[in-house]
Amino acid sequence: MALTRRVELVPLELTSSGNALFSQAQPSDETLIADLAPHQPVSLFCHRRQTDQLILLRGSLELVVLEGGRLVLIPLREDEPMLVRIPPGVPHGAVNSSRHYATVVNAVLRHGPPDPRDYKPRPLPHGLQAQWRDLMGEPVPAGHQVPASAGDRPSHSAPGRG
Repeated sequence: MALTRRVELVPLELTSSGNALFSQAQPSDETLIADLAPHQPVSLFCHRRQTDQLILLRGSLELVVLEGGRLVLIPLREDEPMLVRIPPGVPHGAVNSSRHYATVVNAVLRHGPPDPRDYKPRPLPHGLQAQWRDLMGEPVPAGHQVPASAGDRPSHSAPGRG
């Protein structure tokens, strides 16, 4: 698989068997399950030799991705099954603004040994702090203006969806 620096959004096809719904298995080197508590501070992380393949199992959250010099929000909802593939080198984090825990599975693809810096928060570039405050719903300090394009939604498209 050739590595890309763009986040991919792939709708999951679900199949039903009795009382269960199944999604297609994702290849992985390691599978992690995380419960994200509501209203926790958000940080960006960047994996150097790892592709995250995220599927939200329960709840709702927004992924924040730094892509092309812009912060992008990717909303995830349990009733809209989606795989989000985040390649190495793309800073990202998650916002759970609901009142309930959100459960995510990550089918990790390794492209080399883990780097100890992978889960350490990355500082936000100064030029993106106003957009960050807008995305997080934080008040803008007096005398500062938020760019009109802050809060953009993703322009990504899933294969076959234009």
